[in-house]
Amino acid sequence: MTHTHTLTTEQRDAFKRDGILRLDGLLSADGVRHAREAVLRPLARIGLWQADTWNLDAMPRPHWPDTGLKTSEVIGNRHPELAALVEEPALAAAVDTLLDGRPYERPGPNRRPQVLFTLPNAQTWTVPSGWHSDRPRLASGQSPGVQLFAFLDLVAARGGGTLAVAGSHHLLNEGRPIRPSQFRKLLCADRFFADLMATDASADSLPHRAELFHRTGAVGRVRLHLVEMTGAPGYVWLMDLRSLHVGSPNAADRPRMMLTFRYERSDLLQEVATAFGWH
Repeated sequence: MTHTHTLTTEQRDAFKRDGILRLDGLLSADGVRHAREAVLRPLARIGLWQADTWNLDAMPRPHWPDTGLKTSEVIGNRHPELAALVEEPALAAAVDTLLDGRPYERPGPNRRPQVLFTLPNAQTWTVPSGWHSDRPRLASGQSPGVQLFAFLDLVAARGGGTLAVAGSHHLLNEGRPIRPSQFRKLLCADRFFADLMATDASADSLPHRAELFHRTGAVGRVRLHLVEMTGAPGYVWLMDLRSLHVGSPNAADRPRMMLTFRYERSDLLQEVATAFGWH
């Protein structure tokens, strides 16, 4: 790739340390506007967006973990405006830098950006328990890629933004493949993760769950803390695909409207497939 790298030394070091990085205003205003309009058009057809404002009375209020609608059916992902956004030069340059110039999979017919849309669905915000990673640990110890979370509208604190455990990408890189389900089980041996991943349904409704957001931990020399992805239109978060993360309740008065895309390293696709047991 030939893009000029745009990240500072401090930003590169932060990503290496935390596995997650926010870049404010990285995307172009026109690109965000076109992508936002593409998402709003189908929402206007079902009455959720009217006269340039949200009409949340158009459908029953969902209850967490229900997000309110199936985005693949109502909004869809076949919007060229979304694909154009994830290939903007400034974003491509940042991804190039974080992947050390290694080749990665680009958008195509079978690889499209996905819309993340969550209606207000909670009166009280809490830290959920469905933590996971999307890609396995590899025997090579390398990162399989970077995931994008881009804002098409304002997402404030406790407004449904994805949560991630900063530092978790460093854990259990032991020179052997570990599937995400195994990774999750192994982490639970540590108290920090045991509390975070508690699956007792009643635990999610307890007020103390929200307090977990402010808790920090450490496994060996790796320091851990929770990060909530918030931001304004044009902001992006880039996250190491090994990072532990989870969707969160939306206790705000407006929907969460974002998109996501995985920049997966082309040279590691075979190793990822082997680690998953697909071959």
